[in-house]
Amino acid sequence: MVYATCRPNLPEGCPTPCPNVRSGGWVAVFAVCAFIILHSPAVRAQSSADIPTRIILNLTDSPATSMAVTWRMSREYRNAAVEYSVATPGTEFVGAAIRQPGSMEVMNVPREPVAFHYAALMRDLKPGTAYVYRVGKDSLWSEWNQFITAQGGNVPFSFVWFGDPQDDISEHLSRLFRQALRTAPEARFWLFSGDLTSEPEDDQWGELFDAPGFVLRTIPTAMVPGNHDMGFKFQDDSIVRDAKGKKVRGRTVSPLWRVHVTLPENGVAGLEETSYSFDYQGVRFVMINSNDRLEEQARWMDTVLSANPNRWTVVAFHHPLYSSGRERDDRKTRDAFLPLFDKYHVALVLTGHDHTYARSHRLANNSVVSGNLSGTVYVVSASGPKFYEYTSFYDSLMAKTGTGVQLYQVITVSGGHLNYRAYSADGALYDSFELTKQDH
Repeated sequence: MVYATCRPNLPEGCPTPCPNVRSGGWVAVFAVCAFIILHSPAVRAQSSADIPTRIILNLTDSPATSMAVTWRMSREYRNAAVEYSVATPGTEFVGAAIRQPGSMEVMNVPREPVAFHYAALMRDLKPGTAYVYRVGKDSLWSEWNQFITAQGGNVPFSFVWFGDPQDDISEHLSRLFRQALRTAPEARFWLFSGDLTSEPEDDQWGELFDAPGFVLRTIPTAMVPGNHDMGFKFQDDSIVRDAKGKKVRGRTVSPLWRVHVTLPENGVAGLEETSYSFDYQGVRFVMINSNDRLEEQARWMDTVLSANPNRWTVVAFHHPLYSSGRERDDRKTRDAFLPLFDKYHVALVLTGHDHTYARSHRLANNSVVSGNLSGTVYVVSASGPKFYEYTSFYDSLMAKTGTGVQLYQVITVSGGHLNYRAYSADGALYDSFELTKQDH
């Protein structure tokens, strides 16, 4: 029978074994001591404070050959980087990983904690290829994550679209995001049409990252800002309020948007990362910041769509052309963009803002089209738990309407077919349609 010897220098709180403790008992003693050490406040702070968090992949304007990644750390590090490599069946990729230095941006917003955000672009990637990556520095690295680049040409693919998350994200969006992943595990990216949070505040952005969990690290995203994504106006480090006590927002996207995502900058000057375009396997996506400078963006969109080699065009922004909530009618947005949608035969327009569901028939010049005539389908949807009463002002143009349902949409493009399916948070099919299109 083997006995262990006493060790008088155990950490405070560890049980002290006696000479008659059997060696098997030392396993238990060691486990208790390890738990106390690793969960002590000092060790917890040291081991977790600098591990990268809020890691997110974003599509670039060349998604077949590059991918953007953004992450957050608690300190300033000059050697923060991303390491990436072609995925392998085992861990052979580690030795072949390329290191790309990251750029740093400090989040220094009044009334918010100072935080350090890093971004890097993974370049010279191979189309249609699985890659692994991690972010951090020295011994402070994230886990290895995996993503797939876009393929060249008109290869079929699916993406998932979400209207406004906005409110109670951790509480009520978590299950919807997980259900979306179960429904469309092969989706190549997730798209958001604004109002990612209710307030441009750090804790709400934290919820936005927590709710989908690891998904944001493996499925790239693209998004446009809504009115709730605009930054507050400050005076002497205090938020400006109007006569009714309501917080006043500016026309510039919140600094929290800027530091948390890395999006294309090929749109209107001054609206970088909020107004941009990208092509994905036969579809041109045009992303609009509908909060400001609509006429400038319309002129830019005219240029983008006049030289569009893709069969399909999908446009996303926040404020709908045909309002379905609260009797509001956004004529400025409609006047700016509707002529272009008709002129260039845009297939699908994805919006939010109204906190209802409203999917139009195929429309042209504010009227329903039939037969083989070209038309655009306009959709308003909400993924979050905030709902408004449906307003029937444009009911004659709508094919499906409703409210009080959290929704996500899976959109599949395959050659001349675009298949659209809307699902409720419990995974039930809520709406669907298909568009067909010949080469133009």
